[in-house]
Amino acid sequence: MSSLRVMVVDDDPGFGEFVRKVAQGCGYEVTVAHDGREFRSAYAQTKPDLILLDLAMPGADGIELLRSLADNGCTASVMVMSGFDAKVVDTARRLGVARGLQMGRVLTKPIRAADLRTVLEDAKQGLESHAS
Repeated sequence: MSSLRVMVVDDDPGFGEFVRKVAQGCGYEVTVAHDGREFRSAYAQTKPDLILLDLAMPGADGIELLRSLADNGCTASVMVMSGFDAKVVDTARRLGVARGLQMGRVLTKPIRAADLRTVLEDAKQGLESHAS
């Protein structure tokens, strides 16, 4: 089976690189986008299996990107990452579900490498069993 593809969408280059390294260590092919424009372009080329989406970004916030994903029939699993208040993050997650997206776990920043690794390994098992 080919590697699963994950797209990290976060405006913080350091955090994006941190997630990239952890995800690559879990066997994912990783693409990182730092804003909505980069995301839209890379999404069309990459067709990720999993999207790790920050809610707070310049140009287009995570809510706008959730709407865009839903409008474009996205079938990838989407995990919201944020340091926002839990109510804001839960609202974003519920919006994604209501729009028909496959919403995964919510990741609260800051995220420890070990916790991120566990989440990514769990997601990988679910994605691989779903593809079988």
